[in-house]
Amino acid sequence: MSAGRILKTNHTGFAVSDLKRAANFFGDLLGFALSEPVRQSGEAVARLTGVADAEIDIQFAYGYGCTVELQHYVSPAGKRPLALQPCDAGFAHIAFEVDDVEAIEAKMSHAGYVPVSAPQIVPAGPRKGGKNLYVRGPDNIVIEFQVAPQDFKETLPS
Repeated sequence: MSAGRILKTNHTGFAVSDLKRAANFFGDLLGFALSEPVRQSGEAVARLTGVADAEIDIQFAYGYGCTVELQHYVSPAGKRPLALQPCDAGFAHIAFEVDDVEAIEAKMSHAGYVPVSAPQIVPAGPRKGGKNLYVRGPDNIVIEFQVAPQDFKETLPS
């Protein structure tokens, strides 16, 4: 066994402007279990994040084999909202496998989160024939919902 290899995904983190709103999105709307928020600050946090005098409220959303870390910087306040397009360097999204992408589209729209488009059929590649939907959630976090094509088999590194 060699050292320095990836064992598994630990979490995906998002900086948010309103922790309660983001937690409601992941908890109430998507069905994740939520931890209690915890405030972290001090020299270790500043060194880890590279943000001097960082004071962060952190809440975790757990579910579906995934952990999402929601970070609200109490200090210093964020300077700009992020509204990258998928073609912009640094753009990121998180994707969830679902059983009915149209039902998710209706649920998101009803909650006030506008899908980027109607669900799309994947035209090529290993997920050809599946359906995908992008939705912009709180703070423009992009969530992709996917229905896998029939007989899809994920290829994992060995």
